[in-house]
Amino acid sequence: MRNDGEPDATDRRILAALKNNARASATALGQMVNLSRTSVQARIARLEQRGDIIGYAAIVRQQDDGATVEAILSLTFGERPCAPVIARFAHWPEIVSLYSTAGPIDAVAVVRTGSAAELSRLIDRLSAVAGIQSMQSAIILAEHGIRA
Repeated sequence: MRNDGEPDATDRRILAALKNNARASATALGQMVNLSRTSVQARIARLEQRGDIIGYAAIVRQQDDGATVEAILSLTFGERPCAPVIARFAHWPEIVSLYSTAGPIDAVAVVRTGSAAELSRLIDRLSAVAGIQSMQSAIILAEHGIRA
C-alpha cells in the first residue's frame, strides 16, 4: 500500500475486481489478492478517501418501454479552458455521463430524457449555455453491451 497518491499493483487488482463486480466482498477480494479481509477493507477505505473509488453502481439494462430517450451529444466550445463551460451544465439531472475529449469535439455527453420533446428542450437549454459553440446529437437506438 503506497501513500504517494498512486495505487500500487495490489490496489489496481482490487480496483479491477471491483469494476467487474462492485458487490464483491472484502473476503473474496482478499482471496484474489492474497490479503486479509481487514487489509482489503483498509485499502478500499483509502482508495475511497483519495477519490480513486468515487462510488458504486448497479448497471442495469435499459428497458425498451419507450419511456426514455437517450442521446449522445457532441459539444464544441467557443472558449478555453473547457472546465468552466462544462461546470455550467454538468450537474443537470438529464446528463448521464460527460466526457472531455481531445480532437475537434470538446466534450461528449450521454443524456436521458422522458421523450423526444424533452430531448429537444434539453438541446435548446444547452444551446443557451454560455461557451457552447455548436452541438450535434445522435439518438441511441439500442444497447449492444456494456462493460463496467
